[in-house]
Amino acid sequence: MPGLATDFIGWLVTSLSVRLSRSASSYYMQRWDIGTTEYRLLLALGVEHECSAAFVAAAADVDKAAASRSLQVLSQQGLVVLARHGREMTISLTETGRSLSQELYSTSLQRETRLTHGMSAAQVKRLRADLHQLIENLPRMGDDSLDADPAD
Repeated sequence: MPGLATDFIGWLVTSLSVRLSRSASSYYMQRWDIGTTEYRLLLALGVEHECSAAFVAAAADVDKAAASRSLQVLSQQGLVVLARHGREMTISLTETGRSLSQELYSTSLQRETRLTHGMSAAQVKRLRADLHQLIENLPRMGDDSLDADPAD
């Protein structure tokens, strides 16, 4: 890897994210004919079962417009039911969607195991905690008034 990749955490995280996304996109498209946005929505719906479009978009960390387009695709594929209640849209998984969501969950755990190969359970737990901390720190990125001393 070039020096820039090893010097900056932001670059490493972005590089990892891009590579994971590219790999996942290809994998899920070939295996189930769904994109990563549909994948994320199906996983979120697998936990929530029935919710509003806005809620599932937030739970999946997906832009509302992209979520809306993907929910239409999932509906056409017979994986979700879209029910309008006034201005609110309720989303729920069909039986086929529920089955796929469970399969996606299991596959995600397998892919995570491959990704963290060579790491101990404690290291994986620490990595998760560190990633959550980085996400929590994102709002601070534009605050030039913070005295952030580089970590030793």
